[in-house]
Amino acid sequence: MGRKGRIGVLLRINTGDGKYTYIKPVWDGNKLKPLVGIIAGKEVHRPEGRYYLRYTELGKNHLEPVGNDPADVLIFLKVRQAKLEVFEAAKATGLKVVPVDENPGRVTIQASINAYLAQLDRDERPEKSVSSKRFELGEFARFCPRRFMDELIRDDMVDYRKHLKKHGNVKTKGALHDTSVYNRLISIATWLKQNPLFPMRPLLKYPDDYPEKVDGDPEPYEPEEIARLRKACADNRERLILDFFLATGCREQEVAHVEFADLIEPLSVVRITKRTNWKPETRAGKRDIPISPKLMERLLATKSGERKLIFPSPTGLVEKHFLDRLFYKLGDRAGVAHMTCHRFRDTFATVKVDWAKNVQQLRSVARWLGHSNLETLDVYARFLENRSKIVQESSAQMDTFGGEVELLDDAVPV
Repeated sequence: MGRKGRIGVLLRINTGDGKYTYIKPVWDGNKLKPLVGIIAGKEVHRPEGRYYLRYTELGKNHLEPVGNDPADVLIFLKVRQAKLEVFEAAKATGLKVVPVDENPGRVTIQASINAYLAQLDRDERPEKSVSSKRFELGEFARFCPRRFMDELIRDDMVDYRKHLKKHGNVKTKGALHDTSVYNRLISIATWLKQNPLFPMRPLLKYPDDYPEKVDGDPEPYEPEEIARLRKACADNRERLILDFFLATGCREQEVAHVEFADLIEPLSVVRITKRTNWKPETRAGKRDIPISPKLMERLLATKSGERKLIFPSPTGLVEKHFLDRLFYKLGDRAGVAHMTCHRFRDTFATVKVDWAKNVQQLRSVARWLGHSNLETLDVYARFLENRSKIVQESSAQMDTFGGEVELLDDAVPV
């Protein structure tokens, strides 16, 4: 039987594609068969299942998680049934029923997440970083069967790690790479430790709890790929955006927030600096990147009216979807696979590190990229040891792609 009085008991199970569904549990008299539900008319044991109570209280529908222990479910069921009967009796006598906090002093997981995100906003963390945290923590909250912070245990994190490794990719419902799983778990661990309402120690504390984090090699676009991309551009605006990414090595949101006021024509540089509600991922808060005079001229030629942003969205706001609106489609037309904005940054960094002939020039490259020390360039230096021939070819040809912008220019001041 799926209901006891006005309260329904459901078993939430994984559908195998990263989603969940609710099925009727199997009762044996007045007890639940542990984690057994009905699928296609047959009893099936689902060890990953979690029980939920479904009921209506004061006109509002509720779906309350009650864990995976059948004995606990029966206790929660009796308590909830008793409270509903009290409410019904009060209403029958004409008394006004006002819901009260049943768990005073306890912090819900969602409240903790909201407070943590609000704290990040107050600290002026980059908008994209906060949005990423909101997504990652939201996915964990949807997966986790617990409601309160003090209920979280190590098994919840272990179960989530297994889920990520099998179905963590939201788009494909497939597996996430170990590095992505590692980053997700670190993100959750940081929230647990730094949330202002209920800070706690990370639940995963043993070396084997985390998958191995593998730092991948840079993946710059090959010269022939850049040539095909530039040829496949549908108009001058698309080519200008492409060239700007290549010529500056900026991150996606840095490109999205750059304004005409950031173009310093006498010095032929573009300034990356913070805004009221956004700041770049640069310790210094701002940096100047040299660009060719021709690219500067092309950028200034697009200015019109009172528009501030150089590359606004179709609605005139900050563009947050360069990949979806431009680069995925451009890659399809050009026959270039694995289009990412970060590959433009890898291209810029790899070519510039190869260009640098002394420590002073390497410091300039690090500064253009927004890095505070030279160690961050080691990954590009190691890459160059194995790919020097290709990078040299890229350096030699970079200023000939379309004949419009020089990405590598020995005359660039350092």
